[in-house]
Amino acid sequence: MIKFILVVAILVGVAQGTLIIKPPKPVEPTTKCQIYWREYAWALEDCVCRIFQNACLLNDKSNQREKAGKTPLIPVSENVCKKFIPSKCNLFGWPVVAKFPVPSPCGCNGKPGSLETKKFKSLCELLKYSAECSRPFISYAKC
Repeated sequence: MIKFILVVAILVGVAQGTLIIKPPKPVEPTTKCQIYWREYAWALEDCVCRIFQNACLLNDKSNQREKAGKTPLIPVSENVCKKFIPSKCNLFGWPVVAKFPVPSPCGCNGKPGSLETKKFKSLCELLKYSAECSRPFISYAKC
C-alpha cells in the first residue's frame, strides 16, 4: 500500500512538473536588420554619441524609442558625434554586458561572424568605449 501511494505521488509530481516547466522558446531575432553588415552610422541618443553597425539598426532603434515615448535618435556625422562622447562617467551605475559583432574570418562584409561579449562598469562606460573605439554594440543587459 505504501509503495502504491509513493508511486502515485511521484507520478503526480512528474505530471505537475511537466505542466509547470515549459520548454525554452527559441531565440527570435529582435530586428530584421543584418547585424553583420558594416556601414557605420552615427547618432545622438539623449545628447550622447552612439555608433551603430549600419543605418538599418539605427532606424530600428530610433523607431523603438519613439514607440516607447522617447525622443528619436538624431543621425549625425562621425565628427559631430564624437564631440558628444562623455568625458567621464559617474562612479555609480549598474554593470552591463554588451555584445559586439565580430566580422567573419574571411572579412567579407555582411557574412555572419560571431558575437563578442564584454562587461562594463556602467552604461556610460559602454557608450564611451563604443564611440571612442568605433565599436558598435548590438545589445546590452544589466548584470
